[in-house]
Amino acid sequence: MEIVNKKKKNLHSLIIIALLSAAVLIGFFLLTTNFAFVGKKSIHEDAGTYKTRHCLAFYPDSRQGLSYAKELCKGQKEDVIYDYTLVPYGDYYLVSYGGEKKYFADREFGPLKIEEVSDEGKRIILDYLRYTFKKDHPEKYYDAAFLSSLQLENIDFSAVTYSIDKESLLAYLPQYEMSVAIPLKYMQKQIGMNFGFPDELYRKPIYLDPDPAHPIVCLTFDDGPQFNYDPGYSSSEKIVDVLYKYDACGTFYIIGNMLQNREIWADYQVYTLLKRSINQGNEYGSHTQSHLYALTEISGKENIRKEIEDPVAYLDDFMGYRMNTFRPVEGSFNNEVLESTSLPAVLWDVDSEDWLSRDVDAIQAQVLKYDYESGDIILFHDIYDETAEALEKILIELVDRGCQLVSVSEMFRFYNLDPSQIDYFYSPGYYE
Repeated sequence: MEIVNKKKKNLHSLIIIALLSAAVLIGFFLLTTNFAFVGKKSIHEDAGTYKTRHCLAFYPDSRQGLSYAKELCKGQKEDVIYDYTLVPYGDYYLVSYGGEKKYFADREFGPLKIEEVSDEGKRIILDYLRYTFKKDHPEKYYDAAFLSSLQLENIDFSAVTYSIDKESLLAYLPQYEMSVAIPLKYMQKQIGMNFGFPDELYRKPIYLDPDPAHPIVCLTFDDGPQFNYDPGYSSSEKIVDVLYKYDACGTFYIIGNMLQNREIWADYQVYTLLKRSINQGNEYGSHTQSHLYALTEISGKENIRKEIEDPVAYLDDFMGYRMNTFRPVEGSFNNEVLESTSLPAVLWDVDSEDWLSRDVDAIQAQVLKYDYESGDIILFHDIYDETAEALEKILIELVDRGCQLVSVSEMFRFYNLDPSQIDYFYSPGYYE
């Protein structure tokens, strides 16, 4: 009888333990199950599923897909469900969760493999490498010898590895132990892929260093472009090349007749030079159509407007490029001139006097005798071979002094100035 009672007690204890265990399991199930997700299915039958307490993410069944799903759910504190759509692009997909939540994948939904990068694409990588050095390693950047060594031919692209992260191409350059991220819209053609981004004229990224030890100095060039020599020999081309060598930029104030009335250069050669110059960070503005008269000597606002804006219309029609500023002939303007156009007149602080001396040493001495402050604007002329020859020494010394050599528009950006709200401009110090 005692044995029977013990058995009954043991059975009773087991039942209690079982019930308690079941209660714990049910409680755990209730605590960990989000009923908002029960019965939810992806629009894709073969989708993988990743769940957290507050997040349900469907993904293309691959390691990359799972990794991205985990990233989507990371830190979610409110209930959310993610499902994706597939947009085919040739041999790869855009996997989109809406808005900025998207990435590209191959046909097996794995990471895209970059097989080849064009020469133009390599130059874009160089631009972003220089940008990164300026932003993150200024102690190296403000050294003309370092910048002149940071050239395409000195980079071992055989060692560079590539990957795609969302809408950027990531390039790792082990030679510099550095990664750079480049928008795919600039690189899709350069890697032989089409991600559906519209064509856009590339212009290198320019980091504006806020450190007052590195003044913003504008380089401007009037009276070009110089098309009186065969392509490859003009002073305008030489200036564009030497600016790029030292990661400098400038604003070229061009004369409409110089651009249009040419006998040696074909349209494609002009386009190639201007596109390369713009790609490399330079910009163009109007220096009037004829340069025959000071604008104050022209009667009638419409005539003044045409003299200023005809080059603007021509370049817009020629290559879809829009000028934002103009420089009046001889720096001469009055209220009638300013009222005739919406473009601001940009003047200068330092005249290189290259037009006067036409001598390399004199040009260098004239420019380098000044201590520059942020916002200073230097005037050159890109129609003189002497200016092109003098410029390299000038750039070397200004970079070594710590100057940032930029275009007028970049200077406006640095000072948060809206060109449409400006009638005329010298430098910020002029108005103090």
